[in-house]
Order: sequence, then structure tokens, then C-alpha cells
Amino acid sequence: MTITDDQQNRLRELQKVFLEENTKLNLSAIREPDAIWIGNISDSLVALDLEIFQASDLKVLDIGTGGGFPLLPLAVCKPECKFFGLDSTQKKLDSIGRMTIALHLNNVRLITGRCEEKGRDAQHRDSYDIVTARAVAPLNVLLEYCAPFVKPGGHLIAWKSMKMDTEMEESLLARAELSCHLQQQYEYELPDDWGKRQLLIFEKTSATHKKYPRETGIPKKNPLL
Repeated sequence: MTITDDQQNRLRELQKVFLEENTKLNLSAIREPDAIWIGNISDSLVALDLEIFQASDLKVLDIGTGGGFPLLPLAVCKPECKFFGLDSTQKKLDSIGRMTIALHLNNVRLITGRCEEKGRDAQHRDSYDIVTARAVAPLNVLLEYCAPFVKPGGHLIAWKSMKMDTEMEESLLARAELSCHLQQQYEYELPDDWGKRQLLIFEKTSATHKKYPRETGIPKKNPLL
């Protein structure tokens, strides 16, 4: 995807305001400007290479949005889409809120709550075209967090390292139970010494069974294996 000069400028402004917010609240261990650009902003924008992100008017939910990645870079570059950020920590969402104001982003909405609770809310369940998750949980736990939000035929994108053999094997039951079909493993390499990473793209083939997500804390304590 081509990023316009205006979007490039706004991404640089995001780099600046995130650095400022990160001094007030520990949003990320990445604290140097160049590292923020590569490790947070550029890493987030890799998703724009995917075919599923070429559509317009997408409704996208970022789970465990934390410091606002990939939420904010994607919202800057896809102004025609609606973005939602979910996190259980209000202070983090307050920081993201200040960043959206500084960036004049009017396509971002923030939601306070836990995945296990909001995933049962009719307002959010089975209703998003794409759900994104970056550095949130092991894959078998992550699928239970995310799948309830994805509409049938929609997609889940998980940012992961290359060392995924055990996670992939342990996620087989979760994939079957939650109707999540692994559609693509998109490998990419960040500059300097950041190395290779991958996006796992799952298609949700049918509505999530009513027993998922389980009660708060259960997916992490007793993951589907």
C-alpha cells in the first residue's frame, strides 16, 4: 500500500506523541525514537500488505491494544475504515485517547473491558471484519479471546515470532473449536537487527459457539489443548 506524504507526517507525529506518553506511563519497553519507528510503527503497518486490508470501510478491532499498536498506525493509513481499541486498563486507553486527539484521528473508538466479557456482548460479538492482536497471549489463548468478535467470513491477524512450532501444535484444538482456519502465514523482515517475524491470518468460518469465550481468567488458566 502507498502511504501518502500526509500520512507519513502523521506517523512521524505519532512517533513523537507516543514517546511523550511513554514517559508518563509504561506503554512499551521500546523507548528510543528509531526503535519506536521500526519496532512499533513499521511492524504494525506490515498488515497493510495483506489482501484482506485492501478493502475499504472495514470495521477493525484491536485486542489488548495497550500502547496503541497496531491500532493507531493502521488508523492513520486507512482513514476510510473504522477502528476500535479494546483494553482492560483505563490509563492506557486514556493515553491512546490523547494520542488520537493529537493526531486528529476521528476513525478510532476505545473500549474499556476484558475480552471474555465484551466477547459475549451482542454489540461486539460476531461483528468485526478484522480483529488484530499483537503481543497479547499464546495462540490457543489468543484465539479464544479474539474469535468471538470476528464475524463469520472475517479474519483474525496475530503478530508472532518465527519460533512458533509448539504454539501452532498446541492451538489445533482451539482452531477447531473456534472455527478458525489458518489461511496464511505471512513472513516479513524488519530493518537493522530486528529480524524475521510473521503474521498469522485466520479466517473464521462460522459463528462462535455460545460457550465461548469462557469466564474471565479461564482461557488463560485452562487454555484449549
